[in-house]
Amino acid sequence: MLTKRKKTFGSVWIPSTPLPHMVQLDALRAFAVLAVLVSHFSPTTSKFYAFTRLIDLGSLGVRLFFVLSGFLITGILLRSKSYCEKDGLSVLHAFRQFYARRVLRIFPLFYLVLGLAAVLNIPPVRQTFAWHAAFLTNFYIVLHGFNHPTSHFWSLAVEEQFYLAWPWVILLVSRRRLYAAILVTIAVGPVFRLFFGLGTGSYATGMFPLSCLDTLGVGALLALRRDQIAGPQSREYPFGKAGLLLGFAALGAFILLGALDQAWMIRYAIFDIGSALLAGWVVLRASTGFRGPIGKLLEKKPLIYLGTISYGIYVYHNFIPYVMYKTLGLPSIANVLALPYAWPLDSLLKAGITISVAALSWHFFERPINNLKRYFKYQGDRSPKRVPVSIEPSTVRPL
Repeated sequence: MLTKRKKTFGSVWIPSTPLPHMVQLDALRAFAVLAVLVSHFSPTTSKFYAFTRLIDLGSLGVRLFFVLSGFLITGILLRSKSYCEKDGLSVLHAFRQFYARRVLRIFPLFYLVLGLAAVLNIPPVRQTFAWHAAFLTNFYIVLHGFNHPTSHFWSLAVEEQFYLAWPWVILLVSRRRLYAAILVTIAVGPVFRLFFGLGTGSYATGMFPLSCLDTLGVGALLALRRDQIAGPQSREYPFGKAGLLLGFAALGAFILLGALDQAWMIRYAIFDIGSALLAGWVVLRASTGFRGPIGKLLEKKPLIYLGTISYGIYVYHNFIPYVMYKTLGLPSIANVLALPYAWPLDSLLKAGITISVAALSWHFFERPINNLKRYFKYQGDRSPKRVPVSIEPSTVRPL
């Protein structure tokens, strides 16, 4: 457990007492982005890459991101809803503050990297610039297929589409009906993937925003439960042991069908719900604080730091190999050493450069902009009001 201290790692203050264990959630972000790096930086000719594809390691990382987003964003919106009720603020105040803070966090880095990629003429950024700039990369991929190195923007597009729609649900639907609304949201995901995917036969069905609602919705349900239920009961997993077993069974079936090369559409219909159920349990436990060895691992400062800069790592990572090998013309370590198993060194180099660039970006670009959020607080003005002092006529002394 973290103890109270003022030590820092980089620019990150590691708090003492459970925050409610936001630090452990940051560590989960680190694991999610590392899963993506391992998946994307492994050479396609290696057996290890075949293994990552069998279990779809990168997609597992993205689904963990989605559950985290659903949990954190819904929690923010529920607190904002409470501030509106307690401080007498209009719901428009909550909308304005939420969108302003999201813009400050997401837009500057995204458009900086997109603009640099266009200046460097990294294909196919110039040809597809409008799609990415409008956060419609997922729809572009559905229509035209993958185009590296911009393909990872599909998940950012889904997140942004979620941010546009979800506040209207949380802020405008009564608390009494929110459970039902979120449960319907969760159900939409697998139903849409199954029926729309079978109808179109497209592997990209999972990139539609409706396809991702079960992962986002599970996180939202956990946030609502913690908001409405106090005490130890808030730590109980709402889907119980049956939910965990279903999650393991779904992912086990996904891997088995992949090994047999069968029923690929059914695989992707069940993949997200299996990922959501397992990731949801992990997120809930981390939000209240894992104990023992797992808790100590999730409170390691390097992991927390990686989680803090994970957005930058994700945005930059697909462009780094192109800049290294195409723009700068650097040789790969594997080619220089001419060894059959030198590819891990290449992968480590790409990961190291990506993390370094993201760290510099966080300290000198993202964090200063992120600090502007202080001008967009969700609470109303709670400073003590000055009451004018009335002066009794008898106390006034004549000149």
